[in-house]
Amino acid sequence: MPALLAEAERSGGMRAELRERIAGLIRSLRPQFDALLITCSTLAPVADDFTHPSDRVMRTDRMLASALQQQAGPTVALCAAESTLAATRELFCQPGSEVEVWLVAQAWAAFRAGETARYFDLINAAVQQAYQQGAVQVALAQSSMTPVAQQFPVSQRPLTGPHLALQACYDRG
Repeated sequence: MPALLAEAERSGGMRAELRERIAGLIRSLRPQFDALLITCSTLAPVADDFTHPSDRVMRTDRMLASALQQQAGPTVALCAAESTLAATRELFCQPGSEVEVWLVAQAWAAFRAGETARYFDLINAAVQQAYQQGAVQVALAQSSMTPVAQQFPVSQRPLTGPHLALQACYDRG
């Protein structure tokens, strides 16, 4: 929902009023679906308000964080939007993990300007840099980055939220 993300960006992040509106939207949608996936890293923390298993509200960035934290060695989560940095660091950078969160400079500006080729090039270069600096795994924290993953061989393919979310939904049957 681009309007909700734009509101969060204008206000400097997730504010209590916006969080409550999104929670209300989730509550209204839950009965209609088997599960709800929140793919926006900026808005995803609202999923933490739904903790009962019957809520079936999942945040894809939590799946990414869990996957990175299970890796042995240094890992990198790439962000394009500055509005998601705080939430991403809070989720990914847990004690004992070797996860670093990097902001890909100029990427979000390119995305917002509709310069998708430039956006993907910037993300691709950041993935390559992370691997060159010794990362054993990279995660693409924004779903909009997902197409870049296909540019890498399977052995170096960055993790993506949509892939992990589909796998989780499939596993839940």
